[in-house]
Amino acid sequence: MTVFTSKIEYLDGFQKKFTDSNRENGVLASYVEKQLTLLDQLVAEISPETFWAITPDILGIDAKLVLVTEMMRFDDFSDDEIIRIVENDYRFYLKELCGYNLGTKAKHSLVFNVR
Repeated sequence: MTVFTSKIEYLDGFQKKFTDSNRENGVLASYVEKQLTLLDQLVAEISPETFWAITPDILGIDAKLVLVTEMMRFDDFSDDEIIRIVENDYRFYLKELCGYNLGTKAKHSLVFNVR
């Protein structure tokens, strides 16, 4: 597991995977750039008053980025198919990663409060 303590380290981890792939141009690249722009906007808006409203969106973007990097290594999927799958599944990614089935109620945790 890679531990990061800064925005640069966090983004570099995704950028390396994206650069190492054959998908650094086109629709998927635009999708990732849009997610990163939104992430920057949300982080800039965090305050004690907005934390609870913004954090689920940040968790959602993180799940989208992780799913993109996982799926882009499969040449069977087009960029459009990857985006469609990511948009359908990102809300459940952390739940599944933690061993929950989709039908199982997750514990009361910020981690599972993804938008």
